[in-house]
This record gives sequence, structure tokens and C-alpha cells, in this order.
Amino acid sequence: MSDQQTSPSNQGQQSQQGQQNNQGQLAQERQLAENQVDQAIDQLAGKVPGGAQYAQKAKDEADKILNNLEGELENRLGNAGGLLGGLFGGHNDQQGKK
Repeated sequence: MSDQQTSPSNQGQQSQQGQQNNQGQLAQERQLAENQVDQAIDQLAGKVPGGAQYAQKAKDEADKILNNLEGELENRLGNAGGLLGGLFGGHNDQQGKK
């Protein structure tokens, strides 16, 4: 095998590394979104009399929504990575688990 060819096991490792990079980027995007939402909630709460007492509950609810979105995206990325990994000889540890 030449240096330019990639073995199936290396392709599976590359797929896994791609998934980890995607998850790292996803975590950064999630944090950015959370910061922006929290800031918007704080600004709005500051404009409404007594709004500060509801700010934390609003942030908690927004956090739940962001968690749901993040989980759904991770599932979709994981499924795509599993399919690609399967095509290139890798395997998905999540396969068969729901």
C-alpha cells in the first residue's frame, strides 16, 4: 500500500476525528448561542418592572431548548458519521442503541 492510500481502519479513525471536531465546534456554537440568549434575556428583564425575578427561569427554559437542539444535531451528526464510517470500514458504537 502506498503512502497516499488510506486503509479502512485509518478512514474510520479519520471519520471519528471528524465527528470529534464537529462536536467541539458544536459546543462552541452552543456556548455562543447561550451567551447571546442570556444577554437578550437580561436586557429584556431590565426593561420590564420586576423582570429580574423571571430572568433565571427564562434562562433555564432557553437552556433546555438549546440542549434539545444540540442533542438533535449530535444525533444527526452521529448518524451521518456512522453511515460514512460504515462505508469506509469503520463502525459506530452507537449503532443499535437508542
